Amino acid sequence: MNRYLIILILALCCCSWPLLLPAQNLKVLTYNIHHGQNNQGAVDLQGIANVILATNPDLVALQEVDSATTRTQGADQLKELASLTGMYTYFAKAMDYEGGAYGTGILSRMPITATERIALPGNKDREPRIAGIITLQLPGDSLLQFVSAHLDASDEPTDRINQATALVQRFTNAKTPVILAGDLNAAPATKETGILKQLFTDATQAAGPTYPADTPTVKLDYILLYPKQHFNVTTTRVIQETVASDHRPLVAELEIKE
Repeated sequence: MNRYLIILILALCCCSWPLLLPAQNLKVLTYNIHHGQNNQGAVDLQGIANVILATNPDLVALQEVDSATTRTQGADQLKELASLTGMYTYFAKAMDYEGGAYGTGILSRMPITATERIALPGNKDREPRIAGIITLQLPGDSLLQFVSAHLDASDEPTDRINQATALVQRFTNAKTPVILAGDLNAAPATKETGILKQLFTDATQAAGPTYPADTPTVKLDYILLYPKQHFNVTTTRVIQETVASDHRPLVAELEIKE
């Protein structure tokens, strides 16, 4: 065979090699940690860390995280969890609280390349709600946005509806894939959850209830994906943890298509 032809064939094979790379697998955990207070009334951040370590996730969305508050003895909870798990962190403050701050947190096995905090609409007389967003670079150089959100908890759904609408507006036509995880304080059949599902796919729709942790009766926690065609959902499950928080943790294993 002509040596130039051989060189051409080898070059074409090398150029097409990225197309043959396997898809990126990610394990995602979402957990409302109740500022580390367990169902026995004690603040036990190690119990939360044990759940994370046992699950071994790549990305963790946390809600109800304290930073240097009096009720948690001044602990920087996200920093402590990072130390216990060896993960990168981002804390998004929702409000000042007891000498410190309170909000959502993110843990990531992969380096974080950008962060953003977005305030969600709501009644000024209620607890302010936010979403923390990180951008990270996956192996193969593709980008992903990961969001930890915590929606309003009142019986009246108007704020949640507005917050869900704001999140849809924020991520419609996003240039990178998005995983939105968190405590939506809404059951699957509610209007606010339906609004989110106009854009996102619920990776955990087959998972069971997550609240309350001891005898869960309702699903309040979700892992949502956009766009649908960029993901395969491998498995999802509610972790049978009844003590560490008032919510059960929820995990999904995903395959991200290049």
